[in-house]
Amino acid sequence: MSTSASSTGTDDDLASRASRKAPQYDRRHPGGDHQIIGLISLFTGAILVVVGAVWALTAVGGWWMLGLAVAVHLLASTIVLAEVAAVLTDQSLTMAVIDRIASYRRAHRKH
Repeated sequence: MSTSASSTGTDDDLASRASRKAPQYDRRHPGGDHQIIGLISLFTGAILVVVGAVWALTAVGGWWMLGLAVAVHLLASTIVLAEVAAVLTDQSLTMAVIDRIASYRRAHRKH
């Protein structure tokens, strides 16, 4: 009996084909922690602004203040949702700000 060692169907061949088909993610920023921190900070800030608007509503007590509190809530929610969408499409404003701060620090370290 003769055995031929063909590479078709072997584990190495399947692994090489799978690695070629696997998506390769080119991440600009290896640390996704900055995006998480940015989103959490933005979300927390938005909550604090809304709480401040509700506190102002109770302090003033007028119906017109309810409209202002709702408008503040809608604006804060829109900003948070826009930033989440930007992070999902890799166009995050928080990452742009972090990049600007990092480049500013690098420029001042060299001097």
